[in-house]
Amino acid sequence: MHRTAAFVFAIFLAVATTPATAQESLRLPDLGDAASGALSVPEEKRLGEQLIRQVRLRVPMVDDPELRHYVQDLGERLASRAGTPDMTYNFFVVDSPAINAFAMPGGYIGINRGLIERTRSESELAAVMAHEIAHVSQRHIARRLDDSRGGGLQTLGIILAAILMGTQDSSLGSAAAIGGIAGSIQEQLNYSRNHEREADNIGIRILADAGLDPEGMPRFFERLAEATQYQQQPPEYLSTHPVTESRIAESRERASRYRDSAPDESATYGLIRARMLVQRSNEPKDAIRHFRAAVDGASEEQSAFAARFGLALAKMADEQLEAAREDLEALLGEDGERVSYYIALAEVQREAGEPQAGLETLQLGLDLYPGNYPLTLHTARALLRLDRPMDARHLVRRHTQRHGGDAELYRLHAEAATSAGLRYEGLLALSEHHYQRGNLHLAMDQLDRVANASNAEIHERSRAVSRRQDIQRELERERYY
Repeated sequence: MHRTAAFVFAIFLAVATTPATAQESLRLPDLGDAASGALSVPEEKRLGEQLIRQVRLRVPMVDDPELRHYVQDLGERLASRAGTPDMTYNFFVVDSPAINAFAMPGGYIGINRGLIERTRSESELAAVMAHEIAHVSQRHIARRLDDSRGGGLQTLGIILAAILMGTQDSSLGSAAAIGGIAGSIQEQLNYSRNHEREADNIGIRILADAGLDPEGMPRFFERLAEATQYQQQPPEYLSTHPVTESRIAESRERASRYRDSAPDESATYGLIRARMLVQRSNEPKDAIRHFRAAVDGASEEQSAFAARFGLALAKMADEQLEAAREDLEALLGEDGERVSYYIALAEVQREAGEPQAGLETLQLGLDLYPGNYPLTLHTARALLRLDRPMDARHLVRRHTQRHGGDAELYRLHAEAATSAGLRYEGLLALSEHHYQRGNLHLAMDQLDRVANASNAEIHERSRAVSRRQDIQRELERERYY
């Protein structure tokens, strides 16, 4: 934590005091000058793409495929009601216990793990996400950036520093040491009261239109404010989104206008939260006690299923594999064939020394849910462990061709291709992995190795040269040199 705080401090100083050095080290774009006119949607998207690369390089990201897939799915459900068909939204989870969420230019929205852990329902989590979506849909970020033309480098550098600051847990002493810097950053980044009110109102409408509970917004804000009112350093989210009594009352009044029917909340939320709690538990036996009490106290069937799932995962963490297996098989029979149950059961089977059975469980899940991202990743990993790289390669390539790729899919493709003796295909996939992670120079290094290899296939060399030219043009547009 101390090293991270020092790093944030160094970034802020570089941005605030030495623009030339900051441009070289942070590689942030120039927003141009005020004479160039309003910031367009394509310009905002371009800025977002450049900034997200820096975030991916510097901010710890959650690599849990189920959690990432769930957050993206929920975000897309909400964004479809935002009325911005020309904007693509991308949601990611920051691996930080701090309570924070933030919107970036171009529809990139980050949610800290700590914020997800603090919510108690899907509608509460969706409320925060809908609020951030509203900041994007109403062009609040674009307006702030447009106001800063001529100082664009410093503004985007400050956004990056603020994001890094938001990964710090304000309840820890080392984070308090950088509180003064946070205040300086927020003075320049805070949304206006009108923007916050507008994001609340639009966010509540998005919640209702998406079939979720609009009361989730005032309920979460009120509970968060109550839980943190005695903290010397408030959560970063409250620093960027101040919650007052009048704001809570206004949002509650607006939410009451939409109460028509019971919210349509996904059961996946409870399963995701249960696994997060087990993962963060210091002692598996503590998690077992917690979930046994939750099972006994559950008032609704779905919350009981989530508690039983958490109990099964806690038993697995405690190496009670047979008991965990029985619990998961019972859940599959009683609660339906959910993706989380298949993945957890396959993990139990692998831990019990039955990797082939685990693979068959995952493949059964994929038969039921073709193209499911978490199942695809887990199945590819299982195939690689069983020394079946060509099968893993085929699975990952097919998914990427049909649904698009990300850093982990390309990493698995690279591993599978290399293990299968397809060295240059592996290097091409590794290049895409680095590109997705934001490291364009490492991506080009892999492409150079293919382009300069005399024994590579002609189509591989041509692809490497073409892709390198594409990335080079991106670097030139972003003024990296």
